[in-house]
Amino acid sequence: MTDTPDVAQLLANARAVADNPDAEIAEIEAMVIETVSAFEARLQHHFARGPFFVKLRNKLAAEGHTALAQTVYHYYLAANVLKHGGGKSLRELEKIEPAPFTLQDEEGKALVDVTADGFLSGLIDALGKSSNALAAK
Repeated sequence: MTDTPDVAQLLANARAVADNPDAEIAEIEAMVIETVSAFEARLQHHFARGPFFVKLRNKLAAEGHTALAQTVYHYYLAANVLKHGGGKSLRELEKIEPAPFTLQDEEGKALVDVTADGFLSGLIDALGKSSNALAAK
């Protein structure tokens, strides 16, 4: 088993994929899931038991980072959709106006288009800002 990277290295690894114009869609999707999961694992100690991203959203909002709180939570929902397919997370995303991401309903494609609108770069930025906000306390 390899050592797990700290948050800075985790985000740097994701940035390498985001900056690679030749990255395959499957590679980007896998990096999204890996990054969100590992981010949670690295920072879970900031919260008591319970749903990490809900608690992170609430903490960020309580500290005045309302837009960041929603953005991070939306990326969490999108990663859940990539990981599990349709379900509660997809239904939550579909209710948001305007839609935070490009959702697609085409056979054989993921329900979230990770190639649209700098998806992975946006995720990296949101997680980096969230990590910094947690470290500031």
